[in-house]
Order: sequence, then structure tokens, then C-alpha cells
Amino acid sequence: MDVSSLISTLSINDTCSNIFNFAANVNGHRTEFVIGTFTNQNLIIATQFEKLYSLYSVSVDHTENGICTVEPIYSVHQLFGKDNIYGEAAARFITKELNIRKQLLIFLSLKDYSRNTVKSIAEAIKNYSSDKDVGSKENKGSGKTTYCGKVCDFYKDKLNRKVEVVNLDPANENMNYKPAIDVMKLVTVEDVMDSLNLGPNGALMYCMEYLEENFDWLLNQLVQIKNSYLIFDMPGQVELYTHHNSIKNIFGKLEKIGYHLCAVHMVDSHYCSDPAKFISTLLLSLSTMMQIDVLNLDYLLDLLDDGPLTKKYKKLNAALIELIQDYSLVCFILLDVKSEKSLLNLKSAVDKANGYIYGSGEERSIQALLSCAVGSRTESERYDTDFF
Repeated sequence: MDVSSLISTLSINDTCSNIFNFAANVNGHRTEFVIGTFTNQNLIIATQFEKLYSLYSVSVDHTENGICTVEPIYSVHQLFGKDNIYGEAAARFITKELNIRKQLLIFLSLKDYSRNTVKSIAEAIKNYSSDKDVGSKENKGSGKTTYCGKVCDFYKDKLNRKVEVVNLDPANENMNYKPAIDVMKLVTVEDVMDSLNLGPNGALMYCMEYLEENFDWLLNQLVQIKNSYLIFDMPGQVELYTHHNSIKNIFGKLEKIGYHLCAVHMVDSHYCSDPAKFISTLLLSLSTMMQIDVLNLDYLLDLLDDGPLTKKYKKLNAALIELIQDYSLVCFILLDVKSEKSLLNLKSAVDKANGYIYGSGEERSIQALLSCAVGSRTESERYDTDFF
């Protein structure tokens, strides 16, 4: 198959980061594939050289009528070829099975569009591209694992911190660091998919529920790590943070035994380049924050109600608490993992959020605490900024 000619024919005006082709036997028929990863979209070509063919564009969104949704919404549009409702369904199914998050161009020319054939097409792509940049096994593009590896090296080499990385992503097969603890020694998404016949998202949810049930396995290893700053590399599927409770419960257990946590919610800048996607990102980030970092101020309301001077303002206090909880704000910090100044800027925000600067010996004076409260830079921040 002439890949260059196909790309030219499809008029893809985008920077290509990776492209490859291969052939496979799908239900007794030779099938040729082309897989391409571009800056703003992905490309899949699957052909059994039938005369009937279609090209579809599949977009992925997390909002519907301005409301943030838990599951991604896949919209399919036929660009050319013969009308085929089964082809549209196949394009949607393959996009979902591969967990693709960017826009997808998919060209299909198949002998039939039965569920078995389409599922075999998706499996063939999965099997061949397991080590390629296709799909979203770990929410590709947001850079969680890259960030964890980079910030670990940065803290060790530049800040002389004792740091360890804990991998809690049961589908993380391409780590750029050596984890002190690896959840894949306990359970993996691949094993769960094979043994329980689940899809990737269902298998990932099962894995996190399994980790929650076997929290002692994690705790027994954590207690062996002494006096270290820990970085947890987490899975990327959004449903784990918007409505599923296992990760939230695991974090709660860690906090109860004295771990001071800060969640770094990473968003691909690609989703901030379009107004509609940016609004979706804001809503998703807010939903994640309220699910994972729940600021439960009800305890404060109870204290106010018991106070001799404040209990008469019970309704006002309740309204204020509700206002604070219902209108939490979201803001983003730009991150370039190749820039030490960018890493330093994020480090300062994280250190304030998890309280590291207050207990590390770096910042303990009352003046430093007050400076942080009003947003001023601490002494270590000024030193680090000048140093870099």
C-alpha cells in the first residue's frame, strides 16, 4: 500500500509524528492497515479491497448541550463514499475500543460490517500497536507519566530531594522511570480483560476496585519507604475521577494515615485551543476537583452553629458554605516539562497545596506562612528562581 499517496489523497494538512502500515488476517480475509498519529488527529485505514468504501470523521467530546458528560460522546460524519449506517457504527466502535481522544479520520473498506469483523479489526490494531502511540491507554497526550519521570529527576538532581515514584496505573507499560512500587505486580488491565472479558475502561475500573480492596498490599510497601517525597502516577481515564469512588477512597485512606496529598490534574493544551473544548476542560477539571479533592465544609458549619455569637446566623452561614462549595473556581498553570523554570513554578504551587514547605524545614517562619497565604513568593522560591 502506497502510504504517501493515501495521505496526499486524503489531504491531511497536519504534522505527522508517527505512521506505519501492516497486514493481518481478519476472519479469513487479508486486511491491510495504515495507522497515523498527527498533531491534532489520528488516522486509521482498514481495507479488504472492496469496491464499496467510506471515509469517516469521528470527533470526541465530553459535553452535550453545554453539560459535562461522564462518558465521551463520539460523533461520526461521513466525508465520502457510499452511505452505510453499519460503517458509521463500525467507525464509532473502533474509536471507542481504542480509547482515542483526538479527532479520528477512519477509512473502511470491509467485506462485511458484522460486530465480529469490526471487533477483530479493533483487536488487530491493538495487538500491532501495543508499543506505538495509538489510542489512549494512559490518556495519551496529557503527559502524566512523562511528567512523573521528569519531575522526579528534577527534584533529585536540582533540589536534592529524596523522591520515589509509585505507579498506580495498571496499564502503564511505558514508564520512563523505575517505580518504587508498581501496581502492575498486583493486577494489570490486560490480565483482567483476558480473564473477565471486559473492555479497557471496565477492566481499569475493576483494577482500581481491586487495589482498593487490597489496600494493605499498597500500605505494606509504602511503610518501607522512609523519609521520601512520593509521586503517584495515576491512570488517565476520566470516569475514575468524575464519578467512580475507588481512587477517591484510596486517597482518603492515605490521608487518614498522615499522607499530605496534592492532585495534579493534567490537561493536554490541545483541548485549550478551541473555546468549546476549553469550556469542556474547565467543567471536567471542576468535576474532578469536587470528586477527588472534596472540600467538605460541613464540619465548619457545625462549629459555627455551636458558637454563642454565630449560631444566630445559621442560615447565613449555611448559604455562605453552599456558595463556596457550589462555585469553586478552576485555574490552570502552564507546564513545559523541558523547561526547568516551568517545573519550578509548578513545584511551588504543589508544595503550597500539600503543605510540604511548612514541614520540610525549608519554610517554617510565621512570616513565610503569611506570605504564602497572600500569594507572595517564599524565600526558597526566590532562591530557586534566582538560581535557575
